[in-house]
Amino acid sequence: MSSDSGPPSLQRRLREEGAFAVVSPHLDDAVLSCGRLLSENPGAHVVTVFSAGPSSVEPLPEWDAASGCFQPGDDVMALRAVEDDRALGLLDARPHRLGFWDVQYREPPERYGRLGGWRRRSRTSRARDARLVAAVGTALESLVAELPLRTWIVPLGLWHADHKCTARACLELAGRWTDRHWVVYEELPYRLEVPDEAAAARHAIESAGFLCRSTELASGESRKAAALQRYVSQIPCLGDRVEAATSGAEVYHELLPAGRPLTTSR
Repeated sequence: MSSDSGPPSLQRRLREEGAFAVVSPHLDDAVLSCGRLLSENPGAHVVTVFSAGPSSVEPLPEWDAASGCFQPGDDVMALRAVEDDRALGLLDARPHRLGFWDVQYREPPERYGRLGGWRRRSRTSRARDARLVAAVGTALESLVAELPLRTWIVPLGLWHADHKCTARACLELAGRWTDRHWVVYEELPYRLEVPDEAAAARHAIESAGFLCRSTELASGESRKAAALQRYVSQIPCLGDRVEAATSGAEVYHELLPAGRPLTTSR
C-alpha cells in the first residue's frame, strides 16, 4: 500500500471538470464522509443507493425507534429524504436516489444486527447478497453512462452490509469503466472505529487489480458541520459519531490500474 500523497493534478482535475459524483450508501453517508469535499466543490452530484423503504413503517425497527423522530406508520425514508435535500442544498450538491431499500427494511430483525452489523450469513443469504450487488451495479451503471461526469468517488465498504454491497458494485464498475476516474473514500466514522477492517478492504481492492494511491482532496473549514445538523432524525442515534465525523480527516485513495486483469472475488 502506497502512503505517498497523490499528485496535485487530481485536485486540479476536479476543479477543471466542474462536477463529480459521490456514491453514498445511505442518505447521510456522503456528508458524514465527504462533507468537506462537497463543501469545497459546489455543484457535485450525490448518488444515494439505499434511499427507500416501505411507505408505512410499522413496527419501527430499532434504529428508527431510537431516533425519537418517527411514529409507527410513518414513511420514514420520505421524511429522511427531506433532511437530505436540506443538507445537500446547503452544500449546493445535486441528489440522485436509486430507491433500494435500507437493510433494516429488507431483513427481519433476527438476521439484522444493531446498526447494520451482520450475524453469520447463510448460503442463501450470500446468494441474495450477490443478486443485490448485481442490481445495484446495474442501476449505478445507468447513471455512469448518463451523467457527463468523469470522476466517481465511491465508498471503501466498511462494516455495514449496505456499505459493503455498494463498494462491491462500484469496484466492479471501476473495472469496466476504465475511461472514468475512480476514487475511494474511507467512510466516517467507521474508519475510526474499525481500522483493521479498513486496512483489509484496501488490500482487497489491490487484490482486485488496482493500486490505491492516497490523496488529499479536502481540508480546512467547511459547511460540513452545519450540513450534518440537517439530519435531525439521525443525530440522536449517531451521538458522538457526528463529532467524530466532523473532526476526523476525510481520507481518499485514487484507484489506478495495477497492470493485471481485474477480478472481483472480494
